[in-house]
Amino acid sequence: MSAAKNINFEDFHLSQETYLQFAGHIYKLAGVNLPYNSKNEALVKNRLARILRAYNQNSFEEYWKFLKSAGTPETQEFISALTTNMTSFFREAAHFTWFGKAIKTHFEKLYSARIWCAAASTGQEPYTIAITVCENLPEKHHARVKILASDIDTEVLKKGGLGYYKESEMGGLSRDIIFKYFDRTIRDGDVFYRVKDFLRDMVQFSQFNLVDQKYEFKKPFDFVFCRNVLIYFDEKTVGKVVENLSLALNPGGYLLLGHSESGNIKNALITSMSKAIYQRNSK
Repeated sequence: MSAAKNINFEDFHLSQETYLQFAGHIYKLAGVNLPYNSKNEALVKNRLARILRAYNQNSFEEYWKFLKSAGTPETQEFISALTTNMTSFFREAAHFTWFGKAIKTHFEKLYSARIWCAAASTGQEPYTIAITVCENLPEKHHARVKILASDIDTEVLKKGGLGYYKESEMGGLSRDIIFKYFDRTIRDGDVFYRVKDFLRDMVQFSQFNLVDQKYEFKKPFDFVFCRNVLIYFDEKTVGKVVENLSLALNPGGYLLLGHSESGNIKNALITSMSKAIYQRNSK
């Protein structure tokens, strides 16, 4: 699908009935909770109007009929449109200060680590995790750290896997860190910074839907980062996702949530350690 230009989403009328159909569909597919209000209505109209323009469709109702029988690419396009991918390097930096100390302590006992970044978006968070590992562990240990970076949106995962970032996306990184972990390059006539090969090799990007019934991994994780995604779920979905994330941890492993979403987390499998950091109970 080619990008649409000169979009005016006010050209399209979105009825409450059709809005609720879209909202129910994204909730079923991705767990995103979009109750009907003027703010969410404007968001849905704005983002879906781009798809209507691209497919030369004349109404949201026409698009809904198309979407109900659409294939995987078109469904993924719908998911990408209605999921939010706000991220940055070293976002909520206190977590990475803590993690730098925690990964050193972990390697004093165990000489390998499995880490899952469960809302990876365009890759800044998993690469921040990898940078923190490299800054706090001797190089000989780096190959023994495996980082899984997942997201429901395949488009953002593609960007993360390529590892190209504009200068405007490099916020949170010092000049020394940029020099150490990125190569400055020209791409399509613009300046980009690309994650160096050795850092990209530490991170595996893969699609994963957090509202799946079961999380099936060959081995559990020592650290799980799932930050700033639960705010888009309702209470029921949050409970289910936190349960599954906790079950994906080794006993003694850690779950890190966003600072704004950890206030009402209650699960018998985990214990709160500090701000938005939980530890899987041993029993």
